[in-house]
Amino acid sequence: MNDNRTAADDGVRPNDASEPTHPDAAAPCATPTDFVTSEGMFDVPRFHAALDALFAAHRTDAVEQFLLDALAETDDLGDARGRLSVLAELIGFYRSRGRHAENLPLVQQSIELALSLGLEGTPEFTTTLINAATELRAAKQYDQSEDLYRRAIESAASTLPATSHDLAALHNNLALLYQETNRNDKAIPEFDAALEILERCGDSAVDVASTHSNLALTLLALGRSDEALDHARAAVQAYADPSIDSAHEAAAEATLATVLFRRGELSGSQAHYDKALSIIRERYGEDSEYYRVTKDNSDAVRDAIAATAHGAHDGTAPHVADADPHVASSSADAADDDSSATPAEPAAGSSADATVRTAHVVDPMTGLRLARAYWEECGKPLIERSYAGVRSRIAAGLVGHGSECYGFDDTISRDHDFGPGFCIWLTDDDYAEFGERLQRDYDALPQTFHGFGPRLESDHAGKRVGVFRIGDFFESVTGLRQAPDDDALWVTLDEPTLSAATNGQVFADPVGAFSHARQAFKSMPEREILRRVSQRLGMASQAGQYNLPRMVQRGDMPAARLCTAEFCTAVTSLVFLVNNPLTVGYMPYYKWQFAALRRLSSRPGMRLTGVCAELEALTACDPASPHAATLVDSVCREITYALLDLGWTRSTETFLEWQRPYVEELMTTNP
Repeated sequence: MNDNRTAADDGVRPNDASEPTHPDAAAPCATPTDFVTSEGMFDVPRFHAALDALFAAHRTDAVEQFLLDALAETDDLGDARGRLSVLAELIGFYRSRGRHAENLPLVQQSIELALSLGLEGTPEFTTTLINAATELRAAKQYDQSEDLYRRAIESAASTLPATSHDLAALHNNLALLYQETNRNDKAIPEFDAALEILERCGDSAVDVASTHSNLALTLLALGRSDEALDHARAAVQAYADPSIDSAHEAAAEATLATVLFRRGELSGSQAHYDKALSIIRERYGEDSEYYRVTKDNSDAVRDAIAATAHGAHDGTAPHVADADPHVASSSADAADDDSSATPAEPAAGSSADATVRTAHVVDPMTGLRLARAYWEECGKPLIERSYAGVRSRIAAGLVGHGSECYGFDDTISRDHDFGPGFCIWLTDDDYAEFGERLQRDYDALPQTFHGFGPRLESDHAGKRVGVFRIGDFFESVTGLRQAPDDDALWVTLDEPTLSAATNGQVFADPVGAFSHARQAFKSMPEREILRRVSQRLGMASQAGQYNLPRMVQRGDMPAARLCTAEFCTAVTSLVFLVNNPLTVGYMPYYKWQFAALRRLSSRPGMRLTGVCAELEALTACDPASPHAATLVDSVCREITYALLDLGWTRSTETFLEWQRPYVEELMTTNP
């Protein structure tokens, strides 16, 4: 790996998900055979220059094949170091596309290749560890990711200068892992370390500002709003220098707006959201997802200001926390300044209907957090103590039925199937060897933990925690021991069932057997996705565009409300399908449909994020009102535009039944 790429690149090229691709754009597109030096080796600098040119021309459509061809060329040349460089780029590209199942074998290859080249004790090996750890973090294999980050820090001690920008990125990455696993207290020292290094480097005001923003959000999550405010202001202040021109400034402004909102300083919050919107409008335009989600946050603050003014007039004290805006962490490991600016996530409620708000959990101890803590403090030590020889073959986590597996549980959920517990998954051979003994040891773990327990279990719920054969676990949820290998069998699996099989978190999976099986259930064939999309278009059209007005005309309001419910379910399912279940999972059963849709809609780069607030408003209004008809029409228009954007239709017709032939036509061309 003889180039000058750094760990701060994080293996990711500047290919923002919201950025349109232009296949016809004129761009230099060298072939990998051009990258052969006079010595017959792979020319890594020229390879990187050509790859940069593809991204600069928005030719993301051509990147994957370019990388695969380059990988093959390194094999033909027998250049192992060149292969390691290409692998780093391919891993980053697949990670940016959420293609973790394909990436995990490449991660293993990269580490093995670096070891075979004798790179231990070099900056290249440190970079390889960081890239591998970051992919595992993205794939939510947090235990393995944390181990690799720790190894990278050990390696960096002897391979990277104390003022290295790469070392700061490493601490930032580890801090982000702690954020994602709800260990904000551990994230703070890592962000502090990164900040100290960056300030000593003095060469990246944007990275300093992003780290201040991340620290602000972490401190805010811990209730330390005074310190959060200091860091949020420092992030904004970094852009006072007119020589710094970066779209990351919008994320800093949005972070400060959120902190001020939490502190009840509504007018200040509004001012900083306005500044963020101004920057985004200039950089991306008002039709970007970045603009829309930040606008939603701004509107939520504006609603809160109006509610406060109303409360001042009628003597009530308004409670505005339900409209609380959120800001995504500023990615410290982004590769490119302007294309990687992190958008603010949309508010829980939208200005489409100010009366519709998201309920918030007061007690922060959810079932997933309890399960992870129980694993970390009780389960993991048991495995390390009594199963050291086989611990690399033991997977653990919490997946399956129950609101806690979705992360939607609250204090109301604790009346059944709640308490200390987690799942352990073994292959058939390992279960035969030590599964029953491990179950006995699991049963002997403390029944109470952190003030919770013993675990309450419903008689009818079946076994939800403990030791499972992998096949048995999936059979208990789906009726199948593994994902269908026949397209016809996919028809038998409804989306709530698939959602239960693929939700939750995997805390540890060293060999990846469970994660591979779980990922297979998320990998719905494209033909099946298209078939379901066609069905949902038909149901949405029948329920919302055809039968709803007819039932209203008949004066049958109960039937009209059923039409509304059917329309909302069909559209929610469609939103998950068009965003690809491999990336976003599946729509859960009816109880959590809106909670899941809100969460999906808050993620940057998603399609149809605007329909969530419209569906919520539709459920809250009179089906006979003109507003209901307007909302249905708006949702159907957005769906049509999304189909056009995907290339799944050639028609602008908003009566969704008429879109079905175009979608079904693709099923014949994608057998």
